[in-house]
Amino acid sequence: MFEASLPSTFTSLAEQIALHGCFRPHETALIEGDRSHDWTSYDAVGNRIGRSLIVAGIQKGDRVAMLVSNSIWTHELMLGIWRAGAVVVPLSPMLTADILAGMLSDAGAGLLFASESYAELARAATAKNDSRLILEGESFDLFTEGQADTPCGIHSSPDDLSVIVYSSGTTGTPKGIAHNHYARSGTAIQLAAELRFHYHSVALSVIPPHSNGAWLSWLPAVQMGATTVILPKFTSDTFIAVVRKYRPTHGFIVPAMCTVLLEHPEIESAGLECFEAAITGGAPMPEAIKQEMRRLTGDGLYELWGLTEGVATIICPQDMATRTQSVGRPVLGCDIRLIDGQDRDISFKGVGEIVGRSSFGMMSGYWNRPDANAEVVWKDAQGKVYIRTGDIGEFDTDGFLTLLGRSKDMIISGGINLFPVDIESVLLTHDGVRDVTVFGVEHEKWGETPIALVILTEGARINAEELQSWANQRLAKHQRLQDLVLRSEDFPRNALGKVLKNELLENYINNAQ
Repeated sequence: MFEASLPSTFTSLAEQIALHGCFRPHETALIEGDRSHDWTSYDAVGNRIGRSLIVAGIQKGDRVAMLVSNSIWTHELMLGIWRAGAVVVPLSPMLTADILAGMLSDAGAGLLFASESYAELARAATAKNDSRLILEGESFDLFTEGQADTPCGIHSSPDDLSVIVYSSGTTGTPKGIAHNHYARSGTAIQLAAELRFHYHSVALSVIPPHSNGAWLSWLPAVQMGATTVILPKFTSDTFIAVVRKYRPTHGFIVPAMCTVLLEHPEIESAGLECFEAAITGGAPMPEAIKQEMRRLTGDGLYELWGLTEGVATIICPQDMATRTQSVGRPVLGCDIRLIDGQDRDISFKGVGEIVGRSSFGMMSGYWNRPDANAEVVWKDAQGKVYIRTGDIGEFDTDGFLTLLGRSKDMIISGGINLFPVDIESVLLTHDGVRDVTVFGVEHEKWGETPIALVILTEGARINAEELQSWANQRLAKHQRLQDLVLRSEDFPRNALGKVLKNELLENYINNAQ
């Protein structure tokens, strides 16, 4: 539904890996601990898994699900699924068995691969439907036993589906976001150009593939023939150890991970200046954290805002230094507009909902959701199709975009639109505030009124009433907080670090009753 025009001659990422195996056979493709693959062995194991899938009855276009950690095995699986002509469906281990079972049924995935660490969850999910379960280790080895490592003979066309990534579900029932092979390859080329990848680059992978953030460094690395170093589980110790050993040039890390890193006693000597492009995104990064990461990476921090659906902006370190609140300009091949409540284009004329389109990485549509596909479309005067992001933003005169929040998070108080990010930014200037989130609750007089939940820095000596008074003295009258609650536990977040405001709002309302 949302594809760009497709070329008649096309090389998929799976085929690109085969080309690397031919022309750079002994260069390193993947590293995880003591294990590694050069491009030849990576290509071969992908063929072996692909053949095993075909023998097991998987046909071109079938969906194959994965409930996996970040590992070499995970990357082998993805390549094998593509070699069989099937579609990768990575699922999040943060979800319940019931939700996972629903996703398996929605995707029509008759086969689920699972890491040993998620065996219990995988068994519970597959017990609720007809999906076959193959676990990492012995059962997987038996599955692939005796298969040849020669090509499977299946070619992926540009409009064949490549992957279905399910949304985080922060705004309701998760949707399957479907991308074809053209979109995945286009995203790889797009990011390689924006982030200056080359075949000597070293990409650090710290996130499993159920989150689209995991693909932001791996896709361009595969496209360019660069090395990917895989960190199975993030801790500040393991991250710093890998940085010191492999000196990665690229990598994606969410803001919450940056916060943890900055608390490490050896962060100053960790060597983060090796990053030519340390990419962050997925959730807003507090200004103090952003500036520290810029300094430690030697101005190697890039921030990317975007949707798995295929719309994105990026801001480079040089622009970030002077435009601290902006998320940059549209990435290569992407067009972004702002529209008002009557669906009129008001780009560069004020605040509006962000809509976008891309010639590279646009989704094919939401899987099995014609209703959602219809709802997300906006067309300009020439009939070009854009997707609604649900985010609110504003352009400056130089084309830089500033995010003001989600349209669903916008608070309408006394007929005036309030954006939580504006209130959060004020609170974050207080030395005693480590993290904050703001949302609206119903109010008899004003319709809605803002509430803040705050996590204090260690050792901060201020109570909720004092902090609320401090904030209200600095906020505009219509922004003033109705309530401020101090919280000892970190905010619940999804895999990319986005705060689950719906969950916090529900808890707040329940506690207030």
